[in-house]
Amino acid sequence: MKPLSTWPETARANIVGVFTDIDDTLTTEGAITADALQALHDLKAAGLMVIPITGRPVGWSIP
Repeated sequence: MKPLSTWPETARANIVGVFTDIDDTLTTEGAITADALQALHDLKAAGLMVIPITGRPVGWSIP
């Protein structure tokens, strides 16, 4: 893996959103961590969309 600094800033400027897994990526033992929540806030503040994804069945995400 290359350092992020080797990725041209002009290419990074085209990013409009971030896809992220939910379970065991944003969450630990079923709850979102403070660090993950802060990262989500930071992404939103930067004007990026956050698209959560999961490999779990649809019923898993229904409250």
